[in-house]
Amino acid sequence: LTSFFLTESKNASQHHNSQKAHRNGPLTYLTRNSIKKPKTHRYPSLKGVDPKFRRNHRHALHGTMKALKERKEGKREVA
Repeated sequence: LTSFFLTESKNASQHHNSQKAHRNGPLTYLTRNSIKKPKTHRYPSLKGVDPKFRRNHRHALHGTMKALKERKEGKREVA
């Protein structure tokens, strides 16, 4: 006598979905759900940086711009 048992249907599986979500590129078919890296900016914010460094940096930038301007006008030789 043979009896047939019906298997219960599978509800859900998250297997491999994390890896698929972290793929980034043209082959990703889950573009809506893909996890992207944060955008990086050219000049990061100086918020939270040492105040002494920020003050010195401001003066250094001013001197650099002054030197570039003088070099452009021909008042300064290239070192």
